[in-house]
Amino acid sequence: MKRVLSLLLVSCSVLSAFTQGKKSENIVVVTMDGLRWQEVFQGADSLLSFDTTADYSYKYIQKKFWLPDVAERRMLLMPFFWTEISKKGVLLGNRNYGNYFNNANPYWFSYPGYNEIFTGYPDTAVNSNKKIPNPNENVFEYLNKMAEFKGRIAVFGSWDVFSSIFNEARSGLFVNDGFRDLNGQLTEKQKMLNKLQHEMPDLFHGGERLDAATFNIAFEYMKANKPKLIFFGLGDTDEFAHAGKYDYYLDAAQKADAWIRMIWEYIQSTPGYKDKTTLIITTDHGRGLAIEGNWKQHGSKISEASEMWMAAIGPSVKATGESKEKMQAFQGQIAATIALILGKEFKPTHPVMQALVLGSK
Repeated sequence: MKRVLSLLLVSCSVLSAFTQGKKSENIVVVTMDGLRWQEVFQGADSLLSFDTTADYSYKYIQKKFWLPDVAERRMLLMPFFWTEISKKGVLLGNRNYGNYFNNANPYWFSYPGYNEIFTGYPDTAVNSNKKIPNPNENVFEYLNKMAEFKGRIAVFGSWDVFSSIFNEARSGLFVNDGFRDLNGQLTEKQKMLNKLQHEMPDLFHGGERLDAATFNIAFEYMKANKPKLIFFGLGDTDEFAHAGKYDYYLDAAQKADAWIRMIWEYIQSTPGYKDKTTLIITTDHGRGLAIEGNWKQHGSKISEASEMWMAAIGPSVKATGESKEKMQAFQGQIAATIALILGKEFKPTHPVMQALVLGSK
């Protein structure tokens, strides 16, 4: 607990190039569950791409994702990150430069990670993935009490625990997770997507739908309802990593990058969103190194599993690109950052980590 309290008081001179910036009116948050910083900043892992004993298609990986040059390889995997965000936004967490972005909570798995992201509080009492309503107030819930955001916030997730993480019953937020259908006045495409999600393979046995369903349901909702705050919680990367399918894991990361591009292009082509919306992308935890199969796992017994990353682009973000500054930041700073970007202060009853100051272009 002493460690948690000291982290809550962290002094965040995060990036010297960042300054107080232009206020945004909307926020989009996307998470890719358990996606390692190594793939984000280095592309396909050389050890995993040439493992001839692996229980996945290393030949497919070499053909689709491998290039000898790191810069070219990471762009091959995540082209939107490295053509757009790297030029017009910021990327944190390349540990090769001493640029550290970590969990502050001591558990390094999903529920504690999402709690930390959205409540700003690495609460040691939040220590399981069980469907227990979150006792901590999240930043979306806090903002939903304000007239300008009331009823204009939406949460979408592949994993069926997000309704507990965001405490749907208490917060009153609109949450669609797992295999839940959208209800109410729906477009024909929304009706089709409701049906389609149940026809897709249930690869994860009831607890999580495929990200293709989550993204498309959420994206159609965004277009139809124009929320001011929306969360896309993607999960395929974590599930395929746990299954030891590195080829599927890379595919999932690349597809997520393409969906994020679609979100950004829609934002920048839509009145009310264009030049008024900040997009934040991150993950809930890291995972182990390639050696001894530790890349499949995370949790406190895997020493690298707290190692994370974050990206952001929008009017509240200075275009510093890939940060090479030696620094330490934490996912728990994102909640207060969301409020700060909107010109608000996140002041729940529990402690909150200090905001990152992302600056202005």
